[in-house]
Amino acid sequence: MYQEHDDLSLERAATYPLWRYMDLWKFLKLINRSKLFFSNLEKFGDQNEGKVPKQFYKWMVEQDKLNGRNDDFPKYYKEYMDKHTSNKALANSWSAIEIESFALWKMYAKDKLGIAIKTDIYRLINSFKRSTETIFIGDVNYFDLRKRNYKLGSQISNFVNKNKFYEFEKEVRCLILLDNDENVSSKSVEVDLNVLIKEVYLSPFAVETGLLEVIEFLRDKHNLNFTINKSNINDTWL
Repeated sequence: MYQEHDDLSLERAATYPLWRYMDLWKFLKLINRSKLFFSNLEKFGDQNEGKVPKQFYKWMVEQDKLNGRNDDFPKYYKEYMDKHTSNKALANSWSAIEIESFALWKMYAKDKLGIAIKTDIYRLINSFKRSTETIFIGDVNYFDLRKRNYKLGSQISNFVNKNKFYEFEKEVRCLILLDNDENVSSKSVEVDLNVLIKEVYLSPFAVETGLLEVIEFLRDKHNLNFTINKSNINDTWL
């Protein structure tokens, strides 16, 4: 079930629709199992996920010296964070964007058989009511080390910080925090699909592949009620 957290913002998530792009096979798995896939942040492509930037520790040392402290706290803090927190969260990601994204179609929904689920934050939150897991949700903060705007609060803050390189994703993360003795690479979390899925968009040129008929069949078979749309993007690069 969803739980609020003081260190997580939902400003972006509450302002825009939420999108999740995937290939057909992942969508089939979601529909057949009614479960969202959460992956350990260590498995994400960005190798700095869940890790505090080295530059941040340099700032800590500098600030400590200015404050008259000259101990090894920043060093021990870094060792602790890298060892005990970087792999202690599972995430399921959405994008808070007003309209479709060419870049996200290109990255996550390939081979003209891609699917984009469109929902909103209220549907997303309520879709977890069946789950026994505690789910936190928050906007990702995109930091720019040149401006020293890396946010650090509680442990969970570290799981929603990402380099400004990725800002185009406008990511909103669903998070599961793992216990210190819990080491898992993924979990599948039960959701109510009729609550979660408001609309489904088919990737450009999908009609010619017969994908529309497949998605209509699955929707009716599982007694789901989402609307099916064709992508408005008309670009052969996809």
